[in-house]
Amino acid sequence: MREKTAEAARAGIVNRHRGLIEVPTHTNPVVRGVFEAMNRRLRTQNEVSAASGVHVSVISSWKYRHMPRLDLIEAALNTLDFELAIVPRGHRGPDGFLRDADPEEPEPRS
Repeated sequence: MREKTAEAARAGIVNRHRGLIEVPTHTNPVVRGVFEAMNRRLRTQNEVSAASGVHVSVISSWKYRHMPRLDLIEAALNTLDFELAIVPRGHRGPDGFLRDADPEEPEPRS
C-alpha cells in the first residue's frame, strides 16, 4: 500500500504543472506562442528541453529576461510539431498564433 501511495505522489508532482505554464503579459508574442503550444500539448519545460537540446534554464528565461535566438525557438517549436512562419501584419493574435488558423492542429506537411 505504501508503494502505491508513494508512486501516486510522484506522479502528481510530475504532472502538476502540465498545461498550466503561466506567461507574463509583457512577453513577446512568439515566446508566448511557444508556451501556449507547450500548454496545449501538455508538455513541460523539461520535456521540451530534453527533446530540443535547448537547456531548460534558457527556455525558462525567455518568459522574463531574454529574447530567444531564432534557432532555439525553432528547435523548441519543432518538438511540439509547430514551425515559425512570417505572417502579414495584423494576422497574428496576442498568443503568437495566426488568427485564421486553428492552433490545435498544425498543417500537414507535404
